[in-house]
Amino acid sequence: MSRAEGSGVAALLNDYREYAGPRLWAALALMLLGAIAEGFGLLMIVPLASIAMGDNAGTLGRFNFSFGPIPVRHRLIVALGLFVAFMTARSILLYARELALTRLQSGYEASLRLRAASTLAQRGWPFASRMGQAEMQALLLTDVSRASQAVNSAQLFAVAAIMLIVQLILTLLLAPALALIALAIIVLGSLVAARWTRRGVASGIALVERSEQSTSSGFRLHAGLKSAIAQGSVPQFLEEYSATLSRATKEWVRYSRDLNSSRQLAALAAALAAALLLFAGLRVFELSFPVLIASLALFARMVAPAQSLQQSAQHLAAYAQSFSAIRRRLGTLQPPASEESPAVPLPWKELRLDRVAYQHQPGLGLRKTSLVVHSGEWIGLSGASGAGKTTLIDLVAGLLEPAEGEIVIDGRSLDGGLIRQWRAGLAYVGQDGIVFNDTVRGNLGAGGTSPASDEDLWQVLERVGLLGRVRAFPNGLDQEVGDRGSQLSGGERQRLVIARGLLRRPSLLILDEATAALDADGEAELLKELRALAPRPAALVIAHRESTLIHCDSVIRIQDKS
Repeated sequence: MSRAEGSGVAALLNDYREYAGPRLWAALALMLLGAIAEGFGLLMIVPLASIAMGDNAGTLGRFNFSFGPIPVRHRLIVALGLFVAFMTARSILLYARELALTRLQSGYEASLRLRAASTLAQRGWPFASRMGQAEMQALLLTDVSRASQAVNSAQLFAVAAIMLIVQLILTLLLAPALALIALAIIVLGSLVAARWTRRGVASGIALVERSEQSTSSGFRLHAGLKSAIAQGSVPQFLEEYSATLSRATKEWVRYSRDLNSSRQLAALAAALAAALLLFAGLRVFELSFPVLIASLALFARMVAPAQSLQQSAQHLAAYAQSFSAIRRRLGTLQPPASEESPAVPLPWKELRLDRVAYQHQPGLGLRKTSLVVHSGEWIGLSGASGAGKTTLIDLVAGLLEPAEGEIVIDGRSLDGGLIRQWRAGLAYVGQDGIVFNDTVRGNLGAGGTSPASDEDLWQVLERVGLLGRVRAFPNGLDQEVGDRGSQLSGGERQRLVIARGLLRRPSLLILDEATAALDADGEAELLKELRALAPRPAALVIAHRESTLIHCDSVIRIQDKS
């Protein structure tokens, strides 16, 4: 593996090229045409300066451009007109170029984010649960954004390279000897800058690692802040968070020091080079004043692209590490599955688990278990923590595949050919039912259901006991509920998540401690409403409280017999 491939730059650029397709060639064409228009606009300095100095021939150096039969009194107007025309074309082309590059970069970031989420979903729940929320946040919020910044740096590198090449070619045609000196200066500067580019790779790797650590630490702080305040242990939390932030800050300072060192050295080198070229043009090559001025103008326009080349390469080398981190976490990115028509929920009468087993790790999971559930039947599941209750319902939902045994629905094995229809009839409400930072309406519509009418929403809110609460909101269904439902109580959050599940009109309702935040009376009233649904869905209810389990038709107690 080459250094570029190992750093992730090659992989990132190849992924970007595949995304952009023919649009990349169109953007490159705009870069080239814009650079040519700007270069020829600068070349018009020669006839303008010649005319200003009284040389009415206005010859454009080695291009042998002459105004020919144009009257002397009109040549200045013509030269100015050409200059304005070239610079107008440059402005139009650069506007189109920037618009095309912005669309490419923003589109690539959206594509990368979508493919990362799609790959995560396609890898399945066991993979996603092992990754954890902190790492998932780092993936989707940090790594994708930095990979997009790396693409932006690659685009800036291409713009600078094309601009530099075009202007160098024009300078060669105008004053070859002076252009060769300028080329030598640029090459020498690139060799010196290579040191900072290599350090940029190392900084990029370190920045990704420190970012992962600070994101993980910040997530732990957020998750444990309430208990930390209650226990008076906030200083210990903050000490750990401060340490990770300090390490990340040091890496950013180191990276910024390298970047700014290269910038200042490049600026100093440009000033020295301009002085050298001016001396060589006047004393060594004895160039005419118009040609010398045009050559220096072209060289001055080369300085910014040359600096941009070095800085873009450094940014690219650093930020491309985030794309490597995405690939390391997810493997080959998968595009979203092609849209399919919504699956029709599977009508069923009997769900059977035949000696089903699944082990997350030795001693943790579900041993050989058999179970029969009939349509409309409510079955309670109880047992000690770690006995396998959640594993069982995850198997039923198709989140896990049995390591042993078989899950059968009306005599048909629950496999890939049946799973979409089976899932279309499920409503899964976990013990950590998620409420989004959205409106009540937005939260109810987040369950993968078809758009519901306001009447349907009010009916389901009444069913779960939230009608009065939501009607009291100033904005009703359009009331924001805050991050993780912070404007609601724990019980109200659980009711809202259950309402979301009911909008799916499920044939099987899976409740994993889904009513644990309700008091006994409120829970009893809610479960009574759920059992009264017509048609009544079957239900698998995980609970520790007997007051919950008494609402089930039967109760199965899972015991750890290890």
